[in-house]
Amino acid sequence: MDARLEELNTLLEDTFSSILRIEENNLRAAGEGNLSISEFHTIQSVGDGEEGRSVGEIAEDLGVTVPTVTVSINRLVKKGYVVKSKSEQDARITLIRLTDEGRHMNRLHRFFHEQMVFAIRNELGDDELECLLRCVRRLNTFFDERA
Repeated sequence: MDARLEELNTLLEDTFSSILRIEENNLRAAGEGNLSISEFHTIQSVGDGEEGRSVGEIAEDLGVTVPTVTVSINRLVKKGYVVKSKSEQDARITLIRLTDEGRHMNRLHRFFHEQMVFAIRNELGDDELECLLRCVRRLNTFFDERA
């Protein structure tokens, strides 16, 4: 592999790892150490549905299986971040909603991402930001086509 491709591979691995590590450290520093990053992402997905979301919707959003989400939701229920209830339109469907504490965690998680994006933005000029956006869009398309 040529040196540029090796560097690209290293940069992608390091960037992904750094984002997860920094996210986890920041959320733990905020005193919320009882949640994993995947649980924060599950909370975020639940929070995207104002009237609640089904386990299937959450699984599709996160790109994981329904059983994986079910396990995560059951843990989050025990921790007090989400509640389950039957849909008023279709009693066969169980909807997942955030509790007050779940909404608080969702705000913390979203705030972290806002701060990360603003910090990156502050380091780049307008042309650099446009270039970064184009490149990341292309990367996302590449990975989406292979998922």
